[in-house]
This record gives sequence, C-alpha cells and structure tokens, in this order.
Amino acid sequence: MTQTDHGGIANKLADFACSVRSDPSRIPKDVRTHALQRLLDNFGCITFGRRVKPAHCVAELVSSMGKGNCRLIGSESRTSPTAAALAHGTLAQSFELNDLGVYVHPGACIVPACLAGLDMTERRISGMDFVAAMVVGYEVTVRLSECVGPSPELDIGWHTPPFHGAVGAAASAAMLMGLDRDGSAQAMVIAADLAGGGLMLARLGSDIKRVHCGRGAETGVLAALMAQQGLRSRLDTFEHPDWGYCRTMTASASGFNLDAIQHGLGEEFVGFRRTAMKYYPVGAEVIGVIDAISEIKKTQQFSIADIEEVVVGTPAFFVKAQGHEFPETDAQIHFNTEYGAAMALIHDIRPVYEDPGILKYWLNGYGRADVKALAGRIRHVVDEELDRHNPYGIDSSVKIVLRDGTVMENQTDYVRNADSAGTMQFAVMTEEKVVRKFRALTEESLKHAQQETLISTVLGLATVPDSRTMWNAYDAALAIHI
Repeated sequence: MTQTDHGGIANKLADFACSVRSDPSRIPKDVRTHALQRLLDNFGCITFGRRVKPAHCVAELVSSMGKGNCRLIGSESRTSPTAAALAHGTLAQSFELNDLGVYVHPGACIVPACLAGLDMTERRISGMDFVAAMVVGYEVTVRLSECVGPSPELDIGWHTPPFHGAVGAAASAAMLMGLDRDGSAQAMVIAADLAGGGLMLARLGSDIKRVHCGRGAETGVLAALMAQQGLRSRLDTFEHPDWGYCRTMTASASGFNLDAIQHGLGEEFVGFRRTAMKYYPVGAEVIGVIDAISEIKKTQQFSIADIEEVVVGTPAFFVKAQGHEFPETDAQIHFNTEYGAAMALIHDIRPVYEDPGILKYWLNGYGRADVKALAGRIRHVVDEELDRHNPYGIDSSVKIVLRDGTVMENQTDYVRNADSAGTMQFAVMTEEKVVRKFRALTEESLKHAQQETLISTVLGLATVPDSRTMWNAYDAALAIHI
C-alpha cells in the first residue's frame, strides 16, 4: 500500500503521546488529580453497571469471547483485551452516570482501554504511566470531538463515543503497550478507520446504545494490537480532503477545524476541564431540566394537583433528537425530557452522591401512573433565546403554570462557565462528591472497608511504582460477589 508523507495530525498526536509517556511530569498537578477522580468515577460506574441487566448480559457474553489475561471488574473471569474493553466500556455507560463532554463520553472509552493495556503488558507500569495514558486518551478524544463538532456530526446522526473515543482509546492502549511513534500514529488512524455508531439508538432508546462506549474502547484496543502486528493504514486519515475522517464525520470539506486538535497540544490540557461528571442518570440536557425544576421547588410551594402545564425549553437540536413518547422500556428513561421533568416534580431529586435512592426510583418510575399522567401535561419546545445563543448547549428553561394562573420560571446558565462551545460543564463535582458518588454506586456491591481501600488506592495511584496495586485492591473486593 502506498503511504503518504502527509499525516500531520496523526504524527502530531503520536508525538504528543510519546512525549507525555517519556516525561509524565509535564502533566500539571491539577490535571493528574482530575485524572484520578475520573478513574474512580468510572470504576464506580463500571461496578454499578453489573446491576443493569443489558450491560450485565454483555459482560457475561464477552467473558467467553477469546482467551487472555485481562480482568473483568466484578468477576473472577479472564478474557481477551478487546473483550475486556468492550465489557468495561458497556458497564461504564450502562446507566448514564459516566462523564461527558463535547458530545462524547471519554472515560467509558479511555479507562477500559487503559485497563486492557495494563493487563496486556508484562512490564511494570507505574501509577504515573497509567495516569499519563489516561490524560493522553482524554486529550485526543476531546480535541477530535471539538474539531468536528458539536453541530455537523450530530445533525448527520453520528454518535461520537465509538468514533472519537475509539481514537483516544487507541492512543492510551498504544502508550501502555509500549508502541513507538509510528505504531502510536498507526493505532490512531486504524481506530479511525474502524470506528462507528449511530445517534438514533443513543437518543430514541435502545439496549445497544449502552454498548457504544464499549465499542469505542474495544476498537481502540483492537487498533493498537493491529498496529503492534505491523498492519498499516493511511497516515493522512484525519485530514484527507476527500475521504478523511473529519471530512466524513461532517460531510463537508470545510465543516471541521483541524486547529482544534493542534492548538496548544502538549502545553494546554483541555480534556478534563471541557468534560464533567454526571450526578443524575440522564442525558446532559435533562440534567438542566432537573436542576431548573429543583431551584423552583426550593422557593415555591405547590402540589402536583396544582399544575396546569409545564413548558420545558431547550435548543432545537434536543427537541428534534428526543423521542417524546412516554418511555416504554428502561432504555428510554435517560433521554426523555417529559419523563425527567415529571420525575423532578414528583420527587425531591438530589444528586446521586446525596441520595443513592435515585438509582432505584429513576429506573422504575416509568411504570407509575402518576408519572405518566403528569408527563402528559409537559411540553418540550424550542427556546429561541437558548437556540440563538448556543444551539448545541445544554442549558434548559422551565415554566410551570398553576391552575390559579401563577407562573414560576427558572433557567440554567451552564454556558457561562463553559470553556468552549461544546463543553459539558454543569455543576462541578469536588473530590468529596466524587468519592460520595463512588460509595453510592458501589454500596450494594462492596463493604465499607473495601470501598475505602479502593478509594485510597485509586486516588493515590500517581505515587505508586506499579499500577497493578489497583487490581490487588479489587482482588480483595472480589471476596464479595458482585
């Protein structure tokens, strides 16, 4: 196959990955701290995912998909690297509580790839080596997403985690596997060739949506393995003007910005500050709806019987993207604004780190007649101001009209704190809240002492000489059946 001398983007990303691997100290301290918090958060989401039936089915399925030494959290089974990545990514995104940013779920793709990369190599991987691989994976994923979005790929119908997340996962896996500059570049372009996933399943409800991040992680690991075996793809995969990744994602020769990938690469770390951890089990725009309603309920007294109508406003994209039929399966409960608003009005909703009970009542609420009846009085419309200001932003407005004519209104203002147009920056979670969320997600799976061991191990990982101390902590936890 004829190779091109272009490939500027792939080579620059590979140079970045290799430079961070050779000198992890260049990663700022606050970025390292955020990486460990995201690692703990994803461990919590993966552990909880075992309680979500479709995700659990996938995890059980992949345990027999190939031979290997890769571990599966919550199981004594060992499996192949790609199967482990698929399982962990699926479990992490099983209940919409994993991190999110720039319309991609980086952690559910990157963390599984790092875990597989750790298990694939016999050499010692220090805690900082593991953190460095995570940081690079987040950077690659978020920068790619900003390059092509948020508008063009969403309008076309792509779901970005199995695309950009796959490329970031390939970068992370390649680092831990010890691939050189050429191998790392090849891993990323091969992942770009293999990537794919549709937005319809993500927005309208499907068990398969939960697998998208798993596929991103799996694709990244597979691409790194292919590169390690000497397979080669086009180095100009990202920027080719006719058939390149960015051209295909946007269906446009000019609808993407390659500078978003390159600007400040290696000097400015944006992967964590342009993403955020969720505290409700819903899509990003529904978080705004819940927060707006919760603020109204703090200052206004009314009963459900008092409500004449509720009008929820979002940018036009979310009105178009959602399925507005009342949920008929648990796959639809995360992205339905009418359901989210009704649940927020009926329940005293608090973040999962304050009330783990949301993990149960959110799953079962669609079977309640009072929730369905209230949802029938809720309209989801285009908020023209929000649409003009940021047509793909996650801010929401809520107007509650009572039968006596009283009108109560509130609107979120996340965009004020946003680092970029695609940033998902709702209420920020401190480390204390991340820890409490982890406890909430694992309280039915682990004893308190095991939780504390895992928390201290993960948050202290950057200082240990061998990342496998994480697995040692999980080996102890496996005494409890998950």
